Formats: sequence, structure tokens, C-alpha cells
Amino acid sequence: MGYLLDNCLFDRLSSEIIAQCQPYKCAKDPDIDSFFHDGTKDNYSDYESEMMSFSHCFYTDVEEYNREHPEDQKEPEMVCAFSLSNTALRTAPLPNSQRNRFNRTIPNAKRRSQYPAILIGQLCVFDGFGGHDIGDEMMDLIKTIAINPENRYAARYLVVDAVNHPKVLAYYRKNGFEFLFNSDEEEKECLHKSDCPTRLMFFDLIILRQK
Repeated sequence: MGYLLDNCLFDRLSSEIIAQCQPYKCAKDPDIDSFFHDGTKDNYSDYESEMMSFSHCFYTDVEEYNREHPEDQKEPEMVCAFSLSNTALRTAPLPNSQRNRFNRTIPNAKRRSQYPAILIGQLCVFDGFGGHDIGDEMMDLIKTIAINPENRYAARYLVVDAVNHPKVLAYYRKNGFEFLFNSDEEEKECLHKSDCPTRLMFFDLIILRQK
């Protein structure tokens, strides 16, 4: 199946779950690391209390081990986490060619200047869990959540404002995301940005519904 589905439990990130787990860290990105911890500025709970996003996590399932080894109790380890919020994919700032590309996939009667979307705000695989393709598995599960009719999101697209770094962009491209704008320069011009530290990318969820 996959490391997360075979070895982990899934839940909304909370103080109770954090307290159960061993200390965890995302050393490569201190801002993301801070976001997924309690007692830090602008963390996951601040956004949740303002009804701006929900954060979710996977942590190791140690229940069976602890039941079989009462003398050697383990604490769960936090494996990965991500935050999701409702947003809109706006087509108005796009060049005509890009806007037409979007509209061709939408029935005429439903074409709009913006479409419902889910924003991936923060996403992290914590230190010590590399090498299991967890990032790809986590993205597959995010897509599953996004198209589940029982969740709190109703959206046509997944959207991410990805850090403009080759490895980050390659990760999203590998997982089916496309650039909203054709180049850094086009994105800066259309959004009136002085530089381009991030790139807007999207994934069309209708692809999964059609399978």
C-alpha cells in the first residue's frame, strides 16, 4: 500500500496529538517547522481558530507494539503534516491564452472569472522519514481528501504557491501540478510582483473524478 497507510494513523493536528508524540523537526525549513508546533507564532492552531485552515498529520501507530511489549512502551513519531484551506483560482489575471485553456475544460454555462479551489498552505515530511516516498503518498491522500464528497471542501482545483526552487517545483510537477503562468516573468507581470520567490501551480481534480 504505502508507508503512511501501512504504518501510521491519520488525524487533525492538535495539541493532544503533539503531546503524545516524540519531539519532531523539519530542519530544512524553520518556518514550516514552526507552523506545525504548539507555542509558536502564527502556527496551525492560530489559523484554525480564525477558521482560515485545517491542519492534518500522520503519526506512527505504536498501539500493537506497546500491547505486545508492555515493558518497552513507545511514543508515536510525527511523520508528516499538511494544511488545507478554501480558496479560489482566479482566471482574470491570466493572459488570454491561459484563460482560454481553463475555459475549454469547463462547460459554457459554468464558466466563471474564478473557480473553487483548495489551497495547500503548508506541507512537510519531518526529519528521519526520507526515503519512503512519503511526500508522493501524502499528495495522493490530499487529492483523495479533496474529492471526497463527505469532506468540508468543494473544489475543482488544488492550488499551491510553491517555493520557487527546482526541487520543490519538480515535486509538484511529478505529482501532476501545472504552472498557472508560463514563466516567472509572466507571473510577475500579471500579478504585479517585483520578484518571484514562489510560483502558483494547480492540479485539476476533475481528472480523478473521471477515472
